[in-house]
Amino acid sequence: MKLTKILKDNLWFLIPYGIVLVFCIIILCTVPKNDIHLAINSLHGPFWDQFFKWSTEMGSFSVIGPCLLLMCFCSWRMAIVGALSTGLSALGTQIGKHIIWPVSPRPKVVFSEILQDLHLVEGVRLHSSHSFPSGHTTGAFALFCVFILFAKKPFWKCFFMMMAIIVAYSRMYLSQHFLIDVTVGSFIGSIAAVLAFWWISHYRKAWLEKSLADVIFSKKVA
Repeated sequence: MKLTKILKDNLWFLIPYGIVLVFCIIILCTVPKNDIHLAINSLHGPFWDQFFKWSTEMGSFSVIGPCLLLMCFCSWRMAIVGALSTGLSALGTQIGKHIIWPVSPRPKVVFSEILQDLHLVEGVRLHSSHSFPSGHTTGAFALFCVFILFAKKPFWKCFFMMMAIIVAYSRMYLSQHFLIDVTVGSFIGSIAAVLAFWWISHYRKAWLEKSLADVIFSKKVA
């Protein structure tokens, strides 16, 4: 499948995401990152504390792992794309965190002198280093973009996009990352998903359209 066709079939994701991405880039180019974070931190409430505390886990392996297993029951093609997407994004994130930008302090360190004035969510352990890029955001976009690419209806494409954006925002709400961390993380995850989908689309093997469910139930019938 041509890359242009993949992009054309997913305009319900690409256009809204592109708008959000451009908006974030404009903000990053015009407003200091510390001011951006303080503005986001000022918007909070008891409901949102709990909402983002738990929704941020959608970017962790405790959620990504089971989702990859679920993909095995949809099709081997989807499972392989999911594994490649999350694997590539994880590799890119670790290279960024530990090799390219090893010294990248998180909000906890940057705002250490006024940390008591920040709104912090109870029960959330703040990290100190390796802020750039955001691993949770990268993982969430790598995962949900796979669902987007395989989804047929625009509603589900928009739904999964919102799930990824929620994870990205949660990382800033919880003061784990800055806007630039989640912006770049979302881009890495999205690119990883599209490239994985495009690469595997070149393979037309019949077994790729089967799933783990086919294996299980075929053995039971036999």
